[in-house]
Amino acid sequence: MSDNSGALPLLLCAGVGLWFWFGEPGKFVANQVYKTDAAPWETVDAFYYPDRGNLLLFKSKAGLRNVDDCRMAVGRLAYEASDPGLSRGDYECGVGKLKGDYYGLSVYRLTVR
Repeated sequence: MSDNSGALPLLLCAGVGLWFWFGEPGKFVANQVYKTDAAPWETVDAFYYPDRGNLLLFKSKAGLRNVDDCRMAVGRLAYEASDPGLSRGDYECGVGKLKGDYYGLSVYRLTVR
């Protein structure tokens, strides 16, 4: 009978290594722990739409630390557009921009208001 007690830790390490190489462990952890905000390694992009009926026109602020910073940036953008109460406009916060080719579109791990 052979002793395979050393094989299990090796297989476990190989599995974790492959997950890091081919998978997205940062996204997985962020989805589990940071369900409504940015993880420490992510940024947030703010999008303000001056006319909620036309989402093709927008102003943005990229690279924010968290959703609260996004909401403050949107407030400033709305104020500059003479819409401080967002009575005409709308907004969204894109959390954790995903890497990859999405035909010129930005795709985020999470989108919140």
